[in-house]
Amino acid sequence: MRARHTYAISVLAMSGAVAVLAGCTGPVILRHPETGKTVQCSPDDTDQSAEVAYQRQRDCIEDYQRQGYRRVSH
Repeated sequence: MRARHTYAISVLAMSGAVAVLAGCTGPVILRHPETGKTVQCSPDDTDQSAEVAYQRQRDCIEDYQRQGYRRVSH
C-alpha cells in the first residue's frame, strides 16, 4: 500500500511540475514598491533543461521578493 501512495504522490508532483514549467515561458517583472525600480527574471535559454531554467528563474524571483520587490507580471 505504501508503494502505491508513493507512486501517486510522484505522479502528482510530476504533473504539477510539468504544468508549472509549461506556464513559465516568459520573463517575470518585479517592482519595488518604495523605489519604483523594476527588475526582470527570465528563464535562461542557455540551460540544458527546462527544469534548470525554471529553477533559476524561481531563485531570481524569490531573491528579489526577499528584498521587497513584488510581481507585476507573470
